[in-house]
This record gives sequence, C-alpha cells and structure tokens, in this order.
Amino acid sequence: MKRLLASTVAALLLASACGADDGGGQTPTTASATTSATTGDTTGGEQPITTSGTATGATAGAGGPVLVTVGLRTFASCDAILSYYIENALELVGPYGLDGGPSIYRGDEMVEEAMAAAESDAAVATTSAASSQSAPSFTGTNVQVAGVDEADLVKTDGFYIYSLLDNRRRLRIVEVNDGAMNLLSTLDVGFEPREMLLYEDTLLLVSTEYRVGAVTRIAQVDISDRGSPEVVADLSMDGVYKGSRLSGGVARVVINSGPVGIEWEHPRGNGLRAEQEAIEANRELVRRSTLGNWLPAYVRADLDGGAPEWGQLVECSNVLAPGVFSGLNTLSIVMFDLSEGIGDWTSAGVVAEGDTIYATPETVYVATSRWVDWRALSDDDVRSESRGYTTLIHKFDTSTAGRPVYEASGEVEGFLLNQFSMDEYDGDLRVAATSGPSWWWTEDSESHVTVLRPQGDLLEEVGSVWGLGEGERIFSVRFMGPDAYVVTFRQVDPLYALDLSDPANPEVLGELKIPGFSSYLHPVADDLILGVGQDASLEGRVEGLQVSLFDVSDPTDPIRVAQLLLPEDYDPYMYSWSPVQEDHRAFLYFQDVAYVPYQAHWYEDDQGFSILDVGVAAVEVRSGDLVLEALLRPLEDGPVGEDDRSWNRAWRSVPERVLVIDGRLYSVTSSGIGVHDTTTWERGVFLEYPER
Repeated sequence: MKRLLASTVAALLLASACGADDGGGQTPTTASATTSATTGDTTGGEQPITTSGTATGATAGAGGPVLVTVGLRTFASCDAILSYYIENALELVGPYGLDGGPSIYRGDEMVEEAMAAAESDAAVATTSAASSQSAPSFTGTNVQVAGVDEADLVKTDGFYIYSLLDNRRRLRIVEVNDGAMNLLSTLDVGFEPREMLLYEDTLLLVSTEYRVGAVTRIAQVDISDRGSPEVVADLSMDGVYKGSRLSGGVARVVINSGPVGIEWEHPRGNGLRAEQEAIEANRELVRRSTLGNWLPAYVRADLDGGAPEWGQLVECSNVLAPGVFSGLNTLSIVMFDLSEGIGDWTSAGVVAEGDTIYATPETVYVATSRWVDWRALSDDDVRSESRGYTTLIHKFDTSTAGRPVYEASGEVEGFLLNQFSMDEYDGDLRVAATSGPSWWWTEDSESHVTVLRPQGDLLEEVGSVWGLGEGERIFSVRFMGPDAYVVTFRQVDPLYALDLSDPANPEVLGELKIPGFSSYLHPVADDLILGVGQDASLEGRVEGLQVSLFDVSDPTDPIRVAQLLLPEDYDPYMYSWSPVQEDHRAFLYFQDVAYVPYQAHWYEDDQGFSILDVGVAAVEVRSGDLVLEALLRPLEDGPVGEDDRSWNRAWRSVPERVLVIDGRLYSVTSSGIGVHDTTTWERGVFLEYPER
C-alpha cells in the first residue's frame, strides 16, 4: 500500500522597498517633466495628498472604499531629499535602530501563506540567432508580455543552450544540433547568479549577494566565442535584485535598497534607561547621516586588476517620493543599452516600500504595499489596519533611449498575487487584488478587479467589480484582451469569468466551482484555457498535480471539459507537484502540446522504500480534450526506488526548464540535459555535466 510521503510547501517572502537612480558618473537631471501638481521642498511634516473619487459601476458584491490616490513629487534640492530621510527616520528610529530589534517584525517581512505562482501569456520570447547558418525553429522563455523578455535560469538562441542550473555558480554553454549535444564551455562566474538575460553575444547575469548588507551584482559575459566565454564587466549595487526585463536591446533592472553605513547603538544592559540612551544615540546618528547613508552606491570592478570605481548610484535630483510616506527604502529602475554594455546607465526611482513589477515594451509598473509601522500597533489596531490594507502602483515610461520617466501613481485596496495581477489594455491598467494583506487571511476577505486610467500624474479608478471568492484569496489571474479570468481558492476552486470591455462597469459574467485550484492559466485557443495546479478534496486538502482544460466560449457558463491527474498512475497516496505552480517560466506550450515538468514520490510499504518519478508530461490539446502523449523522463523509463543506484542521479535530474529546438524537446536539469523527439517521443542520450 502506498502512503503519502510529503505535503506541499509553498512560501515566498514579501519583498519590500522602492527608489531611484542615475549612474555611471552621468550628470543628473530632473526625474520627469510630468510630475505631481505639488512640487518643491517636501521636507516638513505630513505630505499633502490629492483625493480621487471611486467610480461607481457594476459590482459582484460589496464595493471597496473611496481610496486616496497619490501622485509622486520631486524635491527642490539634495538638501531637501536628505531632510526628508532624516525627519522621517527620527520618528521611526528605536533602541535597535530602524530594524526594530530581534523581537519586532514588520508586515512586509512575513512569509506569505501557500503562495501560488502566476500564469503567463501565450507569447513566447525568442532571441536573436547567434550564427550565420540557417536559423532554427525554437522556443524561448515563457513570458508575460509579448516582446518583453524576462530573465531566467536557462536561455537559448536555437543553436546553444545557456544554463545556470548546475550549482548556480557555473554557466554551462551547450551546443545542440539535431538532438546531439556538446558541452562547449563551463564558466565559474565567482558568485551565484539568480538569473540571466540574453542579447546577441551578451549574457547579463544578475543576483543578490548578502555581505554586510544586500548587494545586487551584475556580470556582463561576452559569449561571441561560445567555447571561451569571458566576464567583461562586473557591477555591484547596494540593494536586493527585484527583477529585470529586456526589450529592444535595453535591459531594465529593478533594485530595492535600504539605508546603509549606519552602525546602530543597542541597549547596554536592561531597563528603560538603557533603551532611552540607545534611542537618543541612534537619533543622533540619524541627524548626522548623509545622503550616502540613504541612497545606494555602486562599485564597478576593474577586471585588469586596477582600483575599482565607485560612487553614488542614485542622484538625489532623480529621487521622487509619494505624497504619503511609504518607508525609507529606494526602488531603483536602472536601464542599460546592452549594445553598449553595462558601463553606463540611466535611472529613476521612488522612496517607498514595494514588491511587484509588471512591464510592457514601453512602461514599467511598480506595485508597492502601503507602508505601515506595524511595530507601533496593538493587536486590535493591526486587525483594523489590515482591513484597510492598500497597494500603491507607480507607472514609469521607459520607451525612450534616455532615462525612465515617472508618469503616474494610483492605489487599490488589498494585495496583489504577483506580476500577473496587473495588465495594461487600451491605456488602462487592470488590477486583480485580494482585500487585506497577504499574511492576514480572514473569513471576510474577498477579491476584486479594478480598472485604473492615467489622468495627469494620477492613475484614477474608473471602475471595479467586487465579490470574487469571499473568504478566499486569488491563486491565479488571466487577462485576455477585454476579458479576465480569476481563480480563488480555500476549499473549492471558483473560476470567475469577467467582462472588462466597459472599464467603468466591469462585471462578473459567470463562475465555475470545482474542487482544487489552478495556480497557472494559459490560453490555448480563443475560448479554451489550460490550467495547471492541484486537485483537492471537498474539504480543501490538496491531492496531487492536475492539468485542466476550461471552455469559456460561453462566459456566463464556463465549464471544465477535461482533467488529467499526473503522472498517469496517480493515486491519492502519491504526492505530485510541478514547478509550473510556482514559476510560469517552467511551462511551455508549443504546437498544441503543453509540456509540464513534474515530480512525484510515494512510499511502498511492501518494498520498504520510497519511489521517485521525475519528468515532463507532454499533454496535447486535441478537439477540446486533453491527451497525455507521453511522460518524458530524462534518465529512466520509469520511477526509481531509493535502493536503486539511479536514486540520487534522478533527484538531480528533475526538469526545471523545457525548450523545443528543431522538433526536439530539451529538459534542462541541474545535472545535465535530456532530449526527446517530439514526433516519436523517443529519448536521446542524456548529456551529464562533469562534477567539475
């Protein structure tokens, strides 16, 4: 008899921050010609705000409150921005500095519960061919927006596969040709890149290192000679890497940085006197602080062995702040023209806490959780504050070769799931959110979709629809032209079909309630949506990986027309899961076939050991049905037991990314690359990386 070996665990840390920048020793300019109606020295006291009424319209439940909509503001001078930091920090600093000490937490540092991954657009980004030979047919990274590439652990140009999936310190370059593979080179980059962008003969490797504080590191790798890649530039910046996008050869990198270089005093001994002395000492440190303590620095290494160049990453003249205080972090949007490398850059930013990025070819939206000093609140105040939790959204124009330009800001109630909670359509921004903060899930939580429209420097609400999944939270969102599909979950999985064609009056047309949930939605036809997620009992207990097909031809009555439980010999005592549930980039849909990486494991009582099965499920969408074509295992013909010599090898060969190049599927793992023919499903030779 089989029994469950493991249970699902999915938790992400809510990131915080927001800021600005200039760089490369360039002369600073004002951040935007289009700024808030109120400008000038903003150093004193509470900042004024502009109030915007909430449009009435069709709702599917209780509507949200009238929200305060806030534009950003520029500062009159560097002294003004320094005064802004100091005056706000003086109100917040405590006996342990601005961190609050070991027993104090902040809401944006809490672990989110059961965070599901996003869905992504059907668009597949492709990169330029790297050779003069005939260009192959290949798939790129599964991205949210067509024409906007996203950084990932694996990239291809159709001739080569570039992977960071080894031990994350090595870049592997593999030549592919008609299913044959050749490991051309291995580059130890000296740090652990989180992901990379590919542009022509350049790879941009980006990561966050934790030294004394968080540092974002970018390495530019010249791959013009694939057999001998070389790091040609190395740039470090204060702060945590939040994400990047590539469009038209311009990389847009977003970094969140906090105050640096202040050695806070701590209480020396017990008692109130020790606390008060530490507070006064820390207030004095704040008063004596400089811009260098608040705005991030950069260090550009001299790869020839000379002294590094360093300076201020963010010029104070390019820093803006919301009209409502949003924290003391700086979210920097840094733009690099990759045809010129990372030696020079332009940037802009906001002083605020933040976490979510959405980008089109011309714009970047940064969603920032409204800053709250949770330390100062009682339990009752936390509950009250949680009910009014809101998210600020800032829009930047990145369409020109110059610096990013701030355009507008708006606000919605609740929290966003991830980048796919936002979508731009006909100039409007549609936003799906769940009321309350993500870490304070209540019985009266509900979700909504709000439409924001730029009006001057404001993103003003023109319509909203509420009542989605009362007592539940959003698990996935899919915007498709004038329509939207939202999945919420707590015990059953309501799939809501919404009509957003009239932005002032969005409405829910229909809903489907079934057990389980889809944490990723992917359109496969005008009226068919494929979902990847978990089956569940009527009580809400997850029971294994499932792929669903939804018919939305009648949006008033969406139906599930097909369901597959994976792998094919699935039973309730097996635990199965897919990385697609947490990362849309793990999914691939190509020529009517969905490729879903999976892993399953269970315990065999009669054998006395665990069983592991890893591979890629090839699921064809055929005549409104789902057909499991094959389970494509990189190494073995079937599951392996822990007593098998292949057990450890199989664990290291879990597919994390899949690519199709000239009719062959490549399954990229941390130990090597598997290959299958997409016509016969025949497995080729597994390319296993050497240990060193």
